[in-house]
Amino acid sequence: MMALLLALCLTLAVMLSVLLACQWQAARTWRLRHTTGVVLQAAQAQRMAEALALLHALPAAVVGTDHAGVVRYLNPRASAMGGLLGDDGLGQPVTQLLPLFHDGTPVDAARQVRECVAQQEVLEVARGAVLLRHLDGKRIDVQYSCAPLAQGGAVLLLHDVSARRRAEQQLEFIAHHDGLTGLPNRLHFQIRFEHGIAYARRHQALLAVLFVDIDRFKSINDSLGHDVGDQVLTEFARRVQQCVRKVDTVARQGGDEFIILLTELRTAHDAERVAEKIVGAIAAPFVIGEYSLSVAASVGVALYPDDDDDDVNALIEKADLAMYAAKRHAPGTCLRYAPRMQTQSYSRTILETALRHALERNEFALYYQPRMDLRTRTITGVKALLRWKHPELGLMMPLDFLPVLEESALILPVGAWVMATAVEQARSWIAQGQRLTVSVSLSARQFYQRDIARNFGAALEAAGVPGHCIELEIAAGILIDRNQNCELILRQFRQLGMAISISDFGTGDASLNYLKRFPTDAVKIEKCFVDDVGKPGGDGAMVRAIVAMARTLGLRTIAGGVESGEQLELLAEMGCDEAFGYYLGRAMAPEGIEALLKSSEAVQN
Repeated sequence: MMALLLALCLTLAVMLSVLLACQWQAARTWRLRHTTGVVLQAAQAQRMAEALALLHALPAAVVGTDHAGVVRYLNPRASAMGGLLGDDGLGQPVTQLLPLFHDGTPVDAARQVRECVAQQEVLEVARGAVLLRHLDGKRIDVQYSCAPLAQGGAVLLLHDVSARRRAEQQLEFIAHHDGLTGLPNRLHFQIRFEHGIAYARRHQALLAVLFVDIDRFKSINDSLGHDVGDQVLTEFARRVQQCVRKVDTVARQGGDEFIILLTELRTAHDAERVAEKIVGAIAAPFVIGEYSLSVAASVGVALYPDDDDDDVNALIEKADLAMYAAKRHAPGTCLRYAPRMQTQSYSRTILETALRHALERNEFALYYQPRMDLRTRTITGVKALLRWKHPELGLMMPLDFLPVLEESALILPVGAWVMATAVEQARSWIAQGQRLTVSVSLSARQFYQRDIARNFGAALEAAGVPGHCIELEIAAGILIDRNQNCELILRQFRQLGMAISISDFGTGDASLNYLKRFPTDAVKIEKCFVDDVGKPGGDGAMVRAIVAMARTLGLRTIAGGVESGEQLELLAEMGCDEAFGYYLGRAMAPEGIEALLKSSEAVQN
């Protein structure tokens, strides 16, 4: 490209020399026209016209000067580039005509012309040159060359490369920034991080890396769709940026993970203050269209050189470990890295590996919590709860392993096992003359699984169990996703005879409209509302409202987390249909349920 421009510049120099020579020759011809004849005059006029036409047609600005840098010729593009009208620039110093800057420094174009003429060499500037137009002060990115003329003086050739420069800048931005949030991406962050580490080493300064992750972001995508999720990410990025200084870097690591570089810190507490500021900024509701979403962030903090002064990449990994530790122990908080987190991370890897073998080794078990009909005061159903009989750690509760199942997609085969086991247990109780409804919770992954209703139907048919013996408990948030055909799936469940109860109603983003729209049978009243019943100063207003609403819609109400006889009686007075909780019985093996049923029968008799 540069060779082509150089050749073009030399060609122009020759052409302009010819043009000036033609002008000189034309004057001489004028004096001698009577002796040389009209034919010679016409030929020279033709050559001059052709040279002018070529210079005027060039897609570049052409400026001819004398040896001192005074403008003698301008083609139309040069006049336009300089913000001039016609030949206004003729006779002006080229420096005045073309206010050029190179990498921000003013350029003395006349001096360059003199050097070019003196050295008889082409001078060229390919990048970093800018012309500020006189007419309106517009900035024009240019690429220019200066070539000596054979008859003295020089010719300047200027190309407007503004469009190409903008395209290059856009491509560079795309290569180093996230397309959704506009934040630096992982590549750009790595560059800034290496510069920051080098500065910290030279000046013996502190540097911090913050790993930030949106808690339960997957549920937002699953329930509300990716469009809403993208808007949450964009707003999240904006809030995080407002919590840091201009010298700091906020980058999107990928998905719902963000990474922050804090430089020039005085103390380690400075980094922790920023982390706490981010957690607070995210706590305010995210208003996305018709939704008001509660979003939380977990933040991990690692410092250089306190946490690692040898392997800088390990510093990022340690911030990541700290973030996961915060997410496990107290979501929506920040934690500083500690060496023990390495062991915890290793344990998590072992846990996931063990879970992959737990199903094939028959280490899972279903326990059942009794559910009472508050009108008849009899046990009419049970809630199935998953347990893991770990060969070394003993009986493990769902909170200890269920998040790992969800993240690793192991929830699908395990969920299928849960349904098959619950159906088989229902069959066993039917054979014993006990028609108990078994309630099974479904995760979002299970609900959206292809052919989920067909698979459940096959399990019911194989066991010979009628569908009404199984109740599916589905979180309200799952039904909000407009990208999924939730209503069709629920109707398929209903065609199998299975009842459907909605959990988490009143604690998330689902509205009354969802209960009216979808085919449902019951609403579960969450423990956080039941706790208010019977408490000093508590009026149980939320429970009363949910019961009244459900009755209007023809739905049953099921209260969870009942822990006292007083709560049970008050719930019955409010019109609640069923209840379960520690007061009625903890989760137990099937044999425990059978013993409880027998004791209840003995009391009634």
